[in-house]
Amino acid sequence: MSPSRPSPALLDPRLLRAVTDLIHSSALPTLTVTDLADHVGYSPHHFSRIFHATVGLSPGQFLAGARIDAAKRLLLGGTDAVIDIATAVGFDSPSSFTRRFRTTVGTTPGALRTLADDLAETTLTPVAVGDPRQPPVHVTLDLPAALRPAAEVAVWIGWFPRPVPFGLPGSGRMILGVSDLVLPLHPGHPWLLGLVVPRHASPEELLTPEAPVFALHPLPVTGPGALTLHFRLAATHTPPMLSALPARVP
Repeated sequence: MSPSRPSPALLDPRLLRAVTDLIHSSALPTLTVTDLADHVGYSPHHFSRIFHATVGLSPGQFLAGARIDAAKRLLLGGTDAVIDIATAVGFDSPSSFTRRFRTTVGTTPGALRTLADDLAETTLTPVAVGDPRQPPVHVTLDLPAALRPAAEVAVWIGWFPRPVPFGLPGSGRMILGVSDLVLPLHPGHPWLLGLVVPRHASPEELLTPEAPVFALHPLPVTGPGALTLHFRLAATHTPPMLSALPARVP
């Protein structure tokens, strides 16, 4: 029997907190991976390796996600031009900003503002999109006790190509309240993620939650069966919730 491979080293929680505090500071627009590595005393190569093992994203991907998250908040919190917001969060090119924004959020910066206006004039309704011919997965939702009774929340469950909430899910469901559900598999999108939002939240709270309650199934799901999604409050090192989920689940 061949020897098992050692688990990759992880970043010490105190150092991880120091890095994420720096990322969420006013220095974000100009930060580089080298800056983050220097902040905790590692070489960029070693830091990138253990950061990815700890968080699930490279530090460069995490930085880019944090910049897009900051841009979402500026877009919904004011009327600044998109080009000015792109510069404010660290993008040199408006076109590259719009391209990255569309990829990770699922819509353009201008369309996000329109979506927020639409959400202000409507109420959330259940959504279910997927191919019913695909094998089913029975999902049990395990929410923190603070959210029970949970009649006033909506739960988004979707299939993603990677274990991060970047871009829109391939398919999924939004339900009002909390109950077990059945989802058809989505080939090529094996990662199941969930997000809990208040049913009567403002558009800003729906699209840019300050303290999201989320769940990620720890393993890719490629076949039928039953599983439990354990929801928890996002930590500072949790990848930002970039998907514009209330728009639609295509």
